Amino acid sequence: MHGPCIAHRSASRTRRIPMASINSQRGRLYLLANLPRRDGAPGLQQSRIALRLDDTPINRRTAAKQLQTLERQIAEGAFTWAYWLDEVAGPITWREAIAKLYRARVVLGRTGESTWQVNYLGRLRQVPQGGACTTASMAKALERYDRRTCSYKELYYLLRHLAKLVAVPFPEVPVPTYSQAELVAVPEILGWVEGAPEPVRWYWGMMASYGLRPHEIEGAKLIERDLCQVADGTKTGFRTVVPLPREWVERFGLRDRRSRLRLEGSADRPEAVSKWLNKELRRQGLPWRPYALRHAYAARLWREGGSRLDLYTASRLMGHTAMQHSRTYRAHIQPHQVAEAVERALAGL
Repeated sequence: MHGPCIAHRSASRTRRIPMASINSQRGRLYLLANLPRRDGAPGLQQSRIALRLDDTPINRRTAAKQLQTLERQIAEGAFTWAYWLDEVAGPITWREAIAKLYRARVVLGRTGESTWQVNYLGRLRQVPQGGACTTASMAKALERYDRRTCSYKELYYLLRHLAKLVAVPFPEVPVPTYSQAELVAVPEILGWVEGAPEPVRWYWGMMASYGLRPHEIEGAKLIERDLCQVADGTKTGFRTVVPLPREWVERFGLRDRRSRLRLEGSADRPEAVSKWLNKELRRQGLPWRPYALRHAYAARLWREGGSRLDLYTASRLMGHTAMQHSRTYRAHIQPHQVAEAVERALAGL
């Protein structure tokens, strides 16, 4: 006998009986639905999908997201066991592998839908979706980018995670390096932001002054002393950020929220804003991505904080773990900057 059915069921207005349900047995959550048989035989069979989640309130919310995904797959005729099972039997296609990565990053992880759509999916769609996900095809995908670029870095770590999920050996390719040329100098930032029309100017000013990701701007708000609070529902959750330098808050008019973009009929404002910012950048023919403003903020943290700003504090301001922050920005630190920081520390400055 199946365990007690949790009250939370996903059901749309147009159907009274849910296609699937969340259930609990011995303190563990699973999904129950009539699904294609795993042995490939024709017809449907009532089946359980173990979620590997304890029956807790927070895990029920995670399970509810997975229930919505399952019901959408059933309704669209797109259900495959490969998406839901950790073991991989035989070759897996890129489409199936990307679906598993989406589940790990977005459904179960902390990656936002807007970040997935804008920053990740575009790169992953460049591989033949119906082709086999192999070590060689991963290496070929990475060959499209210079290892010194942010694009290479993003795809490198995405594919490394994907390779682990689908049990495919990750290729022996160069690890990402970072070029100092990726950093935008302060005079360029000022010209870039101040030369932009509203509301582009306000959004780029927020990114430049606080090092925000594009999708974080919508939920951010300025509080006392011009500190910025980033909303909890973003990629890395709630955090408080300081402006650097502080005078940019006044210079770019960041306290005036009337400069926000007006979007009609957009269900997901953060995602829509991210796409709009990238479109504006291309339209104006600028040589950097919006993320260049965030990278420049991180470099200023080191240059102006020096030895007095510990790695943990710097990483929290950026919404990173200490390891992520060190891995991402260590190459932007030049030898002379390290020497100057040591001299300041020894001199007690």
